[in-house]
Amino acid sequence: MNQNPEIFKIITDYFSNEISESDRQILDEWLKTPENKKVFKEYAKVNYLYTAEPNYKILKLPARSNVFARKMMRYAAVFLLIAAVGIYWKVNTNNASSPSPEFISVAINGVYQNFENTTENNILIDKNKVQLASLENGTLRLTENKSKSNLIIHVPNGKNLKVILSDGSEVLLNAGTQISLQSDFIKSDSRKVTLVGEAFFEVAKDPAHPFYVMTDQFTTKVLGTKFNISSYKNQRETFVNLVEGRIEVNGKKIATKKILAPGQKISFNPSDKMSAVELAKPQQDMDWLNKEISFENSSTDEVLNKIERVYGLQIIRNRVEVENFHFSGTFKIENLDQIINSLEILLNCKIQKDGSKLILISKN
Repeated sequence: MNQNPEIFKIITDYFSNEISESDRQILDEWLKTPENKKVFKEYAKVNYLYTAEPNYKILKLPARSNVFARKMMRYAAVFLLIAAVGIYWKVNTNNASSPSPEFISVAINGVYQNFENTTENNILIDKNKVQLASLENGTLRLTENKSKSNLIIHVPNGKNLKVILSDGSEVLLNAGTQISLQSDFIKSDSRKVTLVGEAFFEVAKDPAHPFYVMTDQFTTKVLGTKFNISSYKNQRETFVNLVEGRIEVNGKKIATKKILAPGQKISFNPSDKMSAVELAKPQQDMDWLNKEISFENSSTDEVLNKIERVYGLQIIRNRVEVENFHFSGTFKIENLDQIINSLEILLNCKIQKDGSKLILISKN
């Protein structure tokens, strides 16, 4: 449930008998909504100061012996109100210079903060208490950046995240993905993001401000469309698939440019060579959107690396020498046991699951 933080102060002033007439009118209006009245009652019950009459009234608090005690009462009331309505403030805690391998994290000007619970309301603010984003029910919603802060959003292995950018564009980030935005994202002549990993974009139309996605090997320019980009490090090839609209793909190290139509795909290999435009294979190329894991002529290392990324697992080979094979197949993501059984046959070994680890054990 989203609530305007200003209402917290007004309710606290009400219970502290310090509410102004103008704030009293705001509170009257706010309480006309049944959901808001329920929040108000729950908070009141926590403080044992309110009974369930339909109309609230000013409550006379016991006289305090000194000003300090009254201030402490207000601070305690703020804390209890936040707990009552389920708001969780993330205020520059768990600061680190690198992202968490376990939790979704956001860097403000290079300093990362972790979101340990993505189902609660989380509000991301900078050091000046300017709100930059809110995270609730697995969706990170960015506000207009008024603090000149550069943002990096990092999704660890084993997780996905939906991000709604400040221009209304929606981005679904796959596991092991990072996306970066400059502070002037919607203030400059163009909207630019930098991607490492894989993401599906649904870009809000704004012809006056074209949208660019930059990766190590290419830049994709759009005006309003739906497309998928896969650009993980150490990936055999990076590619972009167009689902709807029209995009222009420009190679970075080789001066090439291609225009894609819906249903088309273009790839880059490690030497930065751009492939010819070809028909996309949505089931293989965008398997994660259908909650599937797909392999197409994938090597042993590619298969094991993808399993680690998708499931957030660590694969320990335990000095097991596995044959280098090429494997094709598609599985539902929830069928990890089926994937393990297939690998045991192909690799001629036993695989033991121990928490977040898969341990390869030789049969000999």
